Amino acid sequence: MIIIMEGEICHLANREFGLDKYTKPEICGLPTADELRNSLIAAENSAVRNQLADLFDVASFVEVGAYVKRGFSDFLATDKSNEFEGVICGYGAIDGKLAFAFAEDASRMGGVIDERHAKKIADLYALAVKNGAPVVGIFNSNGTDIFAGTAGLAAYGKIMATVNAASGVIPQIAYVAGKCIGLSSAIAAMFDFTVKANDAELYVSSPALTGAENAQNSLVAFSGDSNQCAGYIRNLVSFLPMNADSGIFVESCTDNLNRMIGELDFAGDARSVIATVADNGVFYEVSAEFASSVVTAFATVGGVRCAIVANSFANNEGRLDAASARKISRFVNFCNSFSIPLVTLVDSNGLVIDKDNEMNFFAPELAKLAVAYASANVPKITVIIGHAIGASFVLLGSKALGADIVYCTDDAEVCALPAESGVAFAWDKYITLQKSRESLVEEWRADVASPARAAASGEIDDIISTNELRARICSALLMLSAKGQNAIIGSKVLPL
Repeated sequence: MIIIMEGEICHLANREFGLDKYTKPEICGLPTADELRNSLIAAENSAVRNQLADLFDVASFVEVGAYVKRGFSDFLATDKSNEFEGVICGYGAIDGKLAFAFAEDASRMGGVIDERHAKKIADLYALAVKNGAPVVGIFNSNGTDIFAGTAGLAAYGKIMATVNAASGVIPQIAYVAGKCIGLSSAIAAMFDFTVKANDAELYVSSPALTGAENAQNSLVAFSGDSNQCAGYIRNLVSFLPMNADSGIFVESCTDNLNRMIGELDFAGDARSVIATVADNGVFYEVSAEFASSVVTAFATVGGVRCAIVANSFANNEGRLDAASARKISRFVNFCNSFSIPLVTLVDSNGLVIDKDNEMNFFAPELAKLAVAYASANVPKITVIIGHAIGASFVLLGSKALGADIVYCTDDAEVCALPAESGVAFAWDKYITLQKSRESLVEEWRADVASPARAAASGEIDDIISTNELRARICSALLMLSAKGQNAIIGSKVLPL
């Protein structure tokens, strides 16, 4: 076990190494510029530099603060008392777009977080915010220098304050490539999206102590091997706006704006619906493995870059629980910060009803969901494609919460209760030998829960067929793309 300590005492003897007293290494003289440069060249093929190379366009990454080292009077309990600081910072191009990155390097000081580590990250963020470009943080650290005391702990606080100040200003993507534990996991959770390598460690307290494996996976937007993670991050950076002032992005549509999709049966699969609506069937899902009754994704629809929230009715009837409410509200808040139009495809039979969910901060999470939709000023289009029962009708982009356009397919069911529950609650007395429960349920769907009744109240703008689902969404997105701000057409910003 290596223990790092600041000040004149350089090594803490450790019984594992057979030492029983403090020792002091030779004090190294300041290296020359050539020695520093040669040290960097020798590390060019390190794992972390290969990760950066996979992330950025070829030969575009430029390091800043390259020669920052641990203070020359501060010594590690190794023979590498003069190592470079354990984080690499720089900028480059990702799919031709300016982006910044910091990468913790476990091969240098164990990636230990100290004052200079935090300062390098803060300086990088200052450049990123000034230039209005996203930041990717690659996490792989063994923690902090415990003998640095409060100064080491304050380094975490400085990074947290830096990330928080950039929140909602520039997109931030965390890539957990190795160890991301303790307060480092909290920092990663502050980012907009967290990508995790399959063999990486992401936890607050060790699973060996808690018995809870993968407990923080609710943070993870995507997981895979190193190549898959790099590809996902590149796609995300390419799709997302550079910063909060970028406006709505509209490009030439490479698909048919008026493409009819037929009277398809999606079998309650949200991904199938999204693929059918998106231009050329391309979309990027976020947090696929968490709260799977709802799908959150980015796509281009009719040339408009937008976000899509969709219930999967095949998964627990698309019902909302605390986890799915948390997933949607966080996604909607991000979209609102970065002017990304929001399409909500509703197919939900209401709320999950069970003890565990009720005790999992259910009401506060539903409140956050309502606040997210009500506060969002971006274009909001909602389509009820199957069921919108009870709370799901209200919370998932209703006109009452500020939706600009609400459509409903002609075969949808919209009501306070599912038809079966409604009949049991209100129409049981009408069941006779001549009138079965099943026939009353069909009557309920055709009358009480009909789209026409919902539209009559003014809460639905139009009743459409499944066939015209994509065309109507395209039309609404293009109409709303100038809502209260500029629209970006290709590379030009046009005031509309």
